[in-house]
Amino acid sequence: MIAVISCSHFPDDERIYHKEIQAILEQGYSIKYFTFAESKIDLTDINIIHLNYDNLEISLKTYLMLVEEELINDLPKVIHLHEPELLPLAVKLKKAYNIKIIYDVHEDYPSMIDTFSRLKAPLRDIKIRYWKLKERRFLKYVDEIFIASPGVTNSGFFEQGFTPILLENYPLKKFIKKININSKKKNSLIYHGNIAPERGISELIKSLSIIVKEVPDVSLSIYGGFRTRSYRKELFKLIDFLKLDNHVSINNHIKHEDVWQYLRENVIGVIPFNDNSLTKINTPTKLFEYMAAGCHIISSSVGPVTRYDARINFFRPGDVSSLASSIIATLNNIVEDDILYNQAKVQSTYNWDKNKKKIKETYSKVYK
Repeated sequence: MIAVISCSHFPDDERIYHKEIQAILEQGYSIKYFTFAESKIDLTDINIIHLNYDNLEISLKTYLMLVEEELINDLPKVIHLHEPELLPLAVKLKKAYNIKIIYDVHEDYPSMIDTFSRLKAPLRDIKIRYWKLKERRFLKYVDEIFIASPGVTNSGFFEQGFTPILLENYPLKKFIKKININSKKKNSLIYHGNIAPERGISELIKSLSIIVKEVPDVSLSIYGGFRTRSYRKELFKLIDFLKLDNHVSINNHIKHEDVWQYLRENVIGVIPFNDNSLTKINTPTKLFEYMAAGCHIISSSVGPVTRYDARINFFRPGDVSSLASSIIATLNNIVEDDILYNQAKVQSTYNWDKNKKKIKETYSKVYK
């Protein structure tokens, strides 16, 4: 049995459940899937038992104790963990029962600390160094490392003898459908993912106040969860202040398989990220989803986005006027060849099939 454990993702997370778990199940392994989220989803099915613990009802500490009890009662051969907070639990069980550990790193955590911490520079740097030292202490017990973006290094994986396996968050081929430009909602924009200030969402909203003067019927649909309650309040206040209520709709997180119909309906997919330590390293999954769904793509010229073979209209990160100009120009000149080119690149190159092979090869080696 394989234990897949997460403490900060939705149960139906695209990478964890729809891609990696499905690849593991295809090999015939059984899985116990532990999640810690405000969710009623039950993903229990053939060869997979899903146990979700509501994060509004219990603490992370209690969650980890409950997971440990479950694992001791039914020992797995492999623990596949998705957050560094889970390393102490995995290492404890490895020492006691010689369980293999796969450490799946979605984000570069030192960059997250640098981006989100409210500490001043000297204290923030100390916190980052302490975090790296703590991770290094656990890494000697890890068997394999998956990374979601080539820039993810954390405490220095290569320096510690690892060759991380790169599993970029490419889409599944099954979501690629024939594009019908004429069926899209006119002058429509979409953003989906985390809703937070470092993602440039406020700048995107501000750009609409410029765009409506040129394109009066422009609409923006946002799908995702807010990182903080205070930012939710701040963003709705901004929308109200700019009188954009009729142009912006903000929607809760929806199932991954359901988001595709909304992507296909919209003309432009926006990646408005600001320039910070986190966005300089992480590759936004939405880039490939926009490509697959047939959206024109507008993105800030920050981070790894620029290294892919895709036709993207770039703007200067954090520059509201530059973003507005790029959106207006794109809405006034839809280039179907660019849309088709991007979708073809996903079909041929930027899809999950190659990653699935890497996962299967890794598990064939580890699961012995």
